[in-house]
Amino acid sequence: MYTKVSAADDLNDATDTAETKDAAPASDEKENAVAATTAEGGSNEGPAQDLEPSEGDPLSATANHNLPGAGINKFALAEFLASGGVEFTGSDREYGFVRGQQLSKEQPYFEVTIVVDREDGIGIGLCGNKVMSGAMPGWPAYPSIGYHSDDGGLFQGRNYGMPFGPPCHAGDRMGCGVLFSAGGVAETVVFTKNRELIGWVPLPASGMLFPVVASAAPAVANLDLKAELPSFPPACWVKTGTAEAIAFSNLALAVASAKDGDIVTANGGVHAFNKGLAVTRSITICGVEGKELAAEPELRGGEDFVIDSKGIKVRLKGLSIKSFGGDKSAGWEELGGAGGVCARQGSITIESCKISSQNGTGVVSTLLCQLHASHTNVGPCGRHGIVFFAQGKGGIFAPGEGSVETSRNDRGVQLLDGVTVRDCEEVGVAVNPPKGSKGSVTITGCSVEACKDGLVVHPAKVTLQSSSFVGCRRNAIKAFRAAGHMAGLACEVQCKECTIKDCPMGLRAEGGGGVAKIGWDNSNTIQECITSFACEEGGVIDQHTEPSGEESEYSEYSESSGG
Repeated sequence: MYTKVSAADDLNDATDTAETKDAAPASDEKENAVAATTAEGGSNEGPAQDLEPSEGDPLSATANHNLPGAGINKFALAEFLASGGVEFTGSDREYGFVRGQQLSKEQPYFEVTIVVDREDGIGIGLCGNKVMSGAMPGWPAYPSIGYHSDDGGLFQGRNYGMPFGPPCHAGDRMGCGVLFSAGGVAETVVFTKNRELIGWVPLPASGMLFPVVASAAPAVANLDLKAELPSFPPACWVKTGTAEAIAFSNLALAVASAKDGDIVTANGGVHAFNKGLAVTRSITICGVEGKELAAEPELRGGEDFVIDSKGIKVRLKGLSIKSFGGDKSAGWEELGGAGGVCARQGSITIESCKISSQNGTGVVSTLLCQLHASHTNVGPCGRHGIVFFAQGKGGIFAPGEGSVETSRNDRGVQLLDGVTVRDCEEVGVAVNPPKGSKGSVTITGCSVEACKDGLVVHPAKVTLQSSSFVGCRRNAIKAFRAAGHMAGLACEVQCKECTIKDCPMGLRAEGGGGVAKIGWDNSNTIQECITSFACEEGGVIDQHTEPSGEESEYSEYSESSGG
């Protein structure tokens, strides 16, 4: 049995303009459709409804004519076909919508085969009892999660999707299922295309188990609410010492269950997180070693940092980490701040990883954390690459690339070795210790490409070895000391066997009334730059300076001792 709601009833119960805008998707075409609807005084959303099957539906007698079975809730611009399919009859402003019976451990999966589609696409996913007929699965109009065919995006309570899977077209089968624990607890949502696994997502809410299918334009799809769940391996395993590894259905569960010293191994595929993965134990998270996978483990996040590390000793190895959320104008601790990895305290080691952030920073390391990275690529990033000594709101970030060794007071050593940072909207490598702290960084084998600024250093001592800066849009290397800031602490950059190429400005030193010095001897080269050197407000570029040999102590200077 199913509840039928007419299109007229749906559109008469219009919601307000603000609600309509919240439900709009990110694409221009869909945003224009929502705007047009609002301008005409209507809405593309109906009221939230509690979809319990009704006993007296006059169309229930048609259930014997190859129509979808009992328990299907159909309303608002959707018609059952004699073939067993569903025809969505809405326009670009109206959304056809059906919802099935709650998934269970016995029937955990359903599929939709697209027969006729439009560019606007079909969305499938899960919702709870309360739904809104004028919105696609995963939009903020009602609690739900959805995978959309037009762009392959994953939507979880936002009006924009996170890149998740491939687009789907006529003839493709889109699948959605729930993985249950042995005790029958719903844990994880999985999506498939043509019965091939796309990835795993932690179940957003315990009651979000109802299949939902919607279309933003006229389309025809066949529903199979009794489809068999495909067979695929676990999302990950947790191994403690020599004990047998324990399988988990999603990475968030595994990380939350792991104990100090455990190894969490992620299988190939997409591991998606809406709010990020919090790591509070001293664990290793890695890909499968010594085995060819159809796809590498990809950790993708839509809000905050994909990995937020607060453990004493955390290790990441062989992972692809991609952030798609955040606000480019927000700092890393501000509302809207996001990125790949945030290392807040303890120590973190990053090996053989790929890290990018569409709107934020690749890696942020605070004063309380020691960061070690090797053979890792960072970028593209909407803000910076890797951040050292991040100060939070209002601070300067430090994306790092290459091999970096850092000592901060008694905080020990940071190391980046063989790391590359490229395509960052702001700084490739930045170093900015908080007030009263000593900062000493050694960068070896660093490659920074196509960033606004390659290296920016604010009162700290940095030694560059065998590093290159290519195609920066402003400065390759900038050392500056703001006037009145951190009196007695100098900004000093020493370079050895480094190369700068194709940048408007090679080296810039700004003293700001204190010491800001760049040492650039004849082992270094500058090629194809508009301006090689610039010194301002007492800044110094010394073309004959050799490194002093000091390794662990940060040099303190008086205001008058600059070179």
